[in-house]
Amino acid sequence: MSAVSLSISKRQTILEEATELFLEQGYNAASMSELLRRVGGSKTTIYTHFGDKAGLFTAIVDELLKETVAFTDSDRLVSLSLRDALEAIALQHLEVVLSDRYIRMIRIVVAEVDRFPEIGEAFYAHGPGLSYKNFETFLKRQVASGDLDIDDTARATDTFFGTLLHREVLARIYGVKTTPLRNRKAMAEAVTDEFITRYRA
Repeated sequence: MSAVSLSISKRQTILEEATELFLEQGYNAASMSELLRRVGGSKTTIYTHFGDKAGLFTAIVDELLKETVAFTDSDRLVSLSLRDALEAIALQHLEVVLSDRYIRMIRIVVAEVDRFPEIGEAFYAHGPGLSYKNFETFLKRQVASGDLDIDDTARATDTFFGTLLHREVLARIYGVKTTPLRNRKAMAEAVTDEFITRYRA
């Protein structure tokens, strides 16, 4: 493997090991030397393909959230009815952001963002920010087709994701064990029903 070539499998191995390293030690304590001990290779490989530690963290965020972000911008949604598309978006989002790995990554960002603001910016820009942008584009298409009547698609986006996630995510970030995780499909259906009722053309 040259400094300018990185196989898909090797890249995946680096990202998986780096993810575990960040989750185990936090952003600041995690070292590139320890990562290289786990995956082999050289620092040149890491820095050539990921840049610095912040670049590696950004790549991890992309990998963690790629399915959710891509799904919101997917051609698969075109063939679905409005209700089915909204339910599918909601359910896919819930599957990722209520996962243990996602919650643990949020805790890392919150704990270290004051010292390393770049990881907060990366997490938001490559995760929630991009998902919200794609969803707003989806809503604008539905407005243009006459299926929805929305004056402010940004506010409607906040409404959709805020209703979907607020209590569940907060409970898990704070480690509240007494709040049971509601049925995700039922949550997706309920939020979709409320959203359509509010914004139906």
